[in-house]
Amino acid sequence: MTDLSKDDVKAMGKAVGLDIKDPDLAEVTEVLNAIIESIDEINPPGLEAVEPLPIILPKEGS
Repeated sequence: MTDLSKDDVKAMGKAVGLDIKDPDLAEVTEVLNAIIESIDEINPPGLEAVEPLPIILPKEGS
């Protein structure tokens, strides 16, 4: 997987209402990339081929 760039992280921050300042941007980018790498390691092989199940919620008042 491609690492997130500083511009990617800054744009994602703005999308959720965060203004990540330049002094913190390098650290935030590094941490987010480490988190993504860790999550990628726990995905079992072939998971992308599995169709997701629909979420079925109970009717209100039941």
